[in-house]
Amino acid sequence: MKNTTVSTWRQPFVRDRFTVLAYALLASFCYLQASPGPLVPFLHAEMHLNYTIDSLHMSGIALGMIVAGLLADRVSARWGRRLTLWGGASGLLVGALLLMFSHHPAISIFSMFVIGLLGTFLMVTVQASLSDHHGEHRATAITEANMIASLGAGLAPICLGGMILLGAGWRGMLFVPMVIVLLLALCFFRVPVPEARTFTRKREFSGRVKVPGAFWLYWLAMVMGVAAEWSVSFWGSGYLINVVGIERTSAATLMSLFFLAAVIGRFIGSHLTRRISVERLLLPVLIVAMLGFTLFWLGPSVPLHVIGLFVAGLGICNLFPFTFSASANRIPQYADLASARSALGGGLAIFCAPLVLGRLGDMVGLRSAYSVILGLFVLMGVFMVLAARVTVDRSSTMIVPPEDTLASDATMENGDLSVDPV
Repeated sequence: MKNTTVSTWRQPFVRDRFTVLAYALLASFCYLQASPGPLVPFLHAEMHLNYTIDSLHMSGIALGMIVAGLLADRVSARWGRRLTLWGGASGLLVGALLLMFSHHPAISIFSMFVIGLLGTFLMVTVQASLSDHHGEHRATAITEANMIASLGAGLAPICLGGMILLGAGWRGMLFVPMVIVLLLALCFFRVPVPEARTFTRKREFSGRVKVPGAFWLYWLAMVMGVAAEWSVSFWGSGYLINVVGIERTSAATLMSLFFLAAVIGRFIGSHLTRRISVERLLLPVLIVAMLGFTLFWLGPSVPLHVIGLFVAGLGICNLFPFTFSASANRIPQYADLASARSALGGGLAIFCAPLVLGRLGDMVGLRSAYSVILGLFVLMGVFMVLAARVTVDRSSTMIVPPEDTLASDATMENGDLSVDPV
C-alpha cells in the first residue's frame, strides 16, 4: 500500500469574485426566507386570515426546501452548477414578484413555496461550490457565508419598517432583494461557477452513492441544531411577551439581539475555523448555546433573560455551518450531495420544530414546551460524539485507494476519506 502524507501547510483563504457573488446571493435568499415573520401580520390584516393560514406561509418555504433538498444534487449533476445557481436566483425574482402582487392567500403561500424551492437550489449550489472552491477552508467560507446570510435575514424587518415609513407599503420590502439579484447578474454573470468533479469529468456511476455513518450522524446533529435555532427565533418574541411579560414592541425589538449575536458569533467562528478544525469547535459552541438558552429560558429576571438570548444567539448561530462543514468533510468529493441533504434536513427541521413547539405550547404552556429545545441540544451533543467516534474508528482502519480513482481526488481531512460508490 502506498503511503499518503497529508501536509499541514495551508494556503491562505482568499475571497475572490465568485466568493463575493455566492455570499450576496445567499444573503438575498435568506432575506426572503426570513420575510414571513415580518410580513405575515400585514398579510393577516389585508387578506383577513386566521393564524393557521398565517403559519402556512412559513410551511410553504419549508416544504420548498424539503423538495429541493431531495432533488438539488441531481439537478446540479444533470444541468451543472452555473445553470442551477442562476436558475435559483431567477426563482427568487419570480417568487418575490408573485408575493408582491398577491391578493389571495393561495397566491402568497405558493409564492413562499417558489422562494423556498428555487432559493434552496441556489443555496445548495452556493454551499457546494464554496465547499469545493475553498477546499480545506470550506468551514471558513461556509461560516462567513452564513454570517452574511444572517445580515440579510436581519435586514428584512428593518427594510419593511423603512418602506412603510417611506409610504411604499409592505410590498416595498420585496424590491430590495430583486434589485440586488439584478445588479449581481449585471456585474457577475460571467464569473465562472466551480463545477463538481463528477460534472466536469462526465463521470457516471451506476447505482447509489454510499455515504459513511459519520456523515449521517453529523447530519442528524445539524437537523437538531436547525430545529433549535428556528424554535428560538420563531417563538422567541412570543416567549418574551407571554412568559417574561415584556411589551410586544419591546419584545420584537429585543429579538434583534438574537440576530445581532448571530452576526457576531459567525464572524468569530469564521476566524476560529482558520486555526482550529470545525469538528473540535462543535462541542464548545454547543455548550455556549445550551448555557445561553438555559439562562433565556429560566432566568429569574428580565435582564438575565435578555442576556441569555444574546449568549444563545452567539452559540446557536454556528451550529448549522459547523455541522454542515463537518458532514461535508466526510464526503468532500460529493459536495452537491452534502449540500442537498443539508437543505433537506434544514427544511424538515423548519417545517416541524416551530409547529410542534407551538402545539405543545397550546397544551402545556410555552415555558414548559421550551424544554423541548434543551432536549434538541442534548440529542445534538450525542450525535456529535458518536460521529467523532465513528470518524476515528474509520480513519484507523482506512485503506487509501489508488491515485487514479475518483476518491483520491478528494481532499483528505481529519483522516476521513468518505464516500464509496457502490
